[in-house]
Amino acid sequence: MHDQYFAPEVWNGSRRRLAESVADAGTVWPVELWRGIAAWMVVYAHYWSGADSSWPLLRFTFTGVDLFFVLSGFVFAPYFFGRPLLAGAFALRRFFRIYPAYLLALLLYFGMKYSDGHALLYWWQHLVFAYLQSREMAFYYNPVFWSLPSEVEFYLLLPLLAKFCRGRLPHFAVLLAAALLMRAVIGYASDTQAQNHAYIWMHHLPGMLVEFLLGACAWSLSDRGLSGRVRALLLATGLALWLFLAACFAQAGDAGVNASLARGQLSWLAALSFASMVAATVGPWKQAPAALVKAALWSGRLSYGSYLFHIAALRLLEPYGKTLGPFDVTIPAALLTIVMAWLSYLFWENPWRRFGRSVAARC
Repeated sequence: MHDQYFAPEVWNGSRRRLAESVADAGTVWPVELWRGIAAWMVVYAHYWSGADSSWPLLRFTFTGVDLFFVLSGFVFAPYFFGRPLLAGAFALRRFFRIYPAYLLALLLYFGMKYSDGHALLYWWQHLVFAYLQSREMAFYYNPVFWSLPSEVEFYLLLPLLAKFCRGRLPHFAVLLAAALLMRAVIGYASDTQAQNHAYIWMHHLPGMLVEFLLGACAWSLSDRGLSGRVRALLLATGLALWLFLAACFAQAGDAGVNASLARGQLSWLAALSFASMVAATVGPWKQAPAALVKAALWSGRLSYGSYLFHIAALRLLEPYGKTLGPFDVTIPAALLTIVMAWLSYLFWENPWRRFGRSVAARC
């Protein structure tokens, strides 16, 4: 599955080195492992973070969504730094990578909503990723759906962003500075209670672009052949920053954060911590144990399905909670999530992905 990162077109320039190394299965696995971590951070946030027994720091695991954005920026960073982008082929690969699995999940949530006696509101907006207009609309079927419009917007805008940067670091720096400024302005102008226009735009690409660009920064760092000492420092710094942010969130909560200078800024700071950790860990690992590589690759393959289906798994099993006795329904739900993600990957998601690649290769 490594060709999802870099297609085989020729790319001239000093940045080609990492593209070729990442295309090797021995270096793809850390990215896939991070995908699995991101997905199960979100699962933890929805299943266990609200429990009294939950470690307060782990309530910050909802930032797994921000890790996904960083990874997307990392994967497509070469286009910012000089790699040619064939927009048509890129769009086809992205469509068949994202939409079929999303459509399958959406139809499942449609069915669950209908079986519960609820109206199928906002159905056409969900079919075309146009539902991020309010929290109610975005969360109506599945709360995790909110992040997908931002991802799609990034894909749609990437050709223009790449053309603006043209492989020039000063241009990329200008873009990153503009994204940071946009996030600061939108974040401080947003009203989480009234959900004003700024609050909505904060969850669209204008507010989230900085997180994708931080992922691109992580790629640029990885491309510089970092020493083991520098990688260790980046990893420690990123982890320390995430733990610090998690401690702040655990102590202040949403209300406290929104009343402080961190209002609207916490998620991109979490993305910064993830970017540091990803930059530290992605690169050639010549002696990685085969079992670890295999587990990491499968965690990545199942990450999208786990992200999409874990709410459905929980809802499907909740009516049987009383029959489970001393067992928490979330454990069977987590296992059901893995099964659903695995079946989806084998019989739906991966076949469509392969089809998309074959069509794109003919463009």
